[in-house]
Amino acid sequence: MQTQDPRKNAFLLLLIGVLAVSTAAILIKYALPSASPLAISFYRMLFSSVLAAAIYRLSSERLPLSALGKRPILLVTLAGLFLALHFASWTWSLNLLSVSSSVFFVTTTPLWVGLFTPLLFKEKVETKFYLGVLVAILGGLTIAVFNRGNPGSGGNNIFGLFLALFGAWMASAYFMIGKLLSKEIPTKIYVTLVYSVASLVLGIFLLVEQQGSLGIYPWKLYLLFILMAIIPQTLGHTSFNTALRTLPAGTVSLMLLFEPVGSTILAIFLLKEIPSTAEIVGGILILIGLVIAIKPRPNAV
Repeated sequence: MQTQDPRKNAFLLLLIGVLAVSTAAILIKYALPSASPLAISFYRMLFSSVLAAAIYRLSSERLPLSALGKRPILLVTLAGLFLALHFASWTWSLNLLSVSSSVFFVTTTPLWVGLFTPLLFKEKVETKFYLGVLVAILGGLTIAVFNRGNPGSGGNNIFGLFLALFGAWMASAYFMIGKLLSKEIPTKIYVTLVYSVASLVLGIFLLVEQQGSLGIYPWKLYLLFILMAIIPQTLGHTSFNTALRTLPAGTVSLMLLFEPVGSTILAIFLLKEIPSTAEIVGGILILIGLVIAIKPRPNAV
C-alpha cells in the first residue's frame, strides 16, 4: 500500500490556506456598504474567538488562566490590542482603496518583523534583507505617487495607504509577541485569548462609534461575518500552522505572498476592480522585495 507524501499534503494545505486568506478582502468589500469598518472588524473577531474557543475546548490543550504569570497576561493583552488595531485599520483602508492597493501594502508585514527582529530577539539579518526592503519601498512609492483614479476602485488615497501600512505594523507587533510567547503558551490557548481580547477592544471601539449600540444588521451581513471567521481566519491560519509542522517556515512565508495575487484576481472577477498600471508595477516590486527579504537559504529548515 502506497503511503502519501506528507510534503505533498503540506503543500496542498498551503494552497488551501492561500485561497482561504485571499477571500478576506473580498468578503470585507461585500460587507462595507452595509456596515462600518469597525463593525466588520468586531463581528469578524467575535465569531473568530467563538470558533477558537470551541476548537480549544475540543482539544487536549488545557491551561487555567491562573497558571499564567503577569508577563504572559500582559503580552497576550497587548497582542490582542495590536490585532484589533490591525483589523480596524486594514478594513478601513479597504473602504478607501482598491483590494490590490490595500492588500499589497498590508502584506509587507514580514519586512517590519524582520526590521525589529535584531532588536528583540538578537537574531542576525542578512544584507539581502535590507535590499528587499528597499525594493518593496520602491513598489509602495510607485503606487502612492503614480496611481490615480477614484478612491475605492483603484484610486490613490494617501490616507488609505497609510491605514494599510499601519495595519502591517500592527500585525508585525502581534506576530512578534506571538513568537515571544510561543514556548510559554500552547497555540490554541494563545489564539483563543488573543482573539477574545481583540474582539473586546473592537467592541469597545464600536460602542463609542455607534453611541452605545453594536448595531443590528440583516442576516446576510451576519453570514458574511461568519464566513470571514470561518474561511480566512480559521481555515486559512489553521492550514498555514499545520503546514509548518512539515515544511520550513521560509517556504510557508513565501507562500503567504500569493495572498495579494489571489485577492487581486478575485477582485477582478467578483468586484470588477481592474488594477491600474501603477498598482501592477508597484505590487510586483513589493512582492519581489518580499521574496528577496524572506527567501530562505538553500539549507534552511
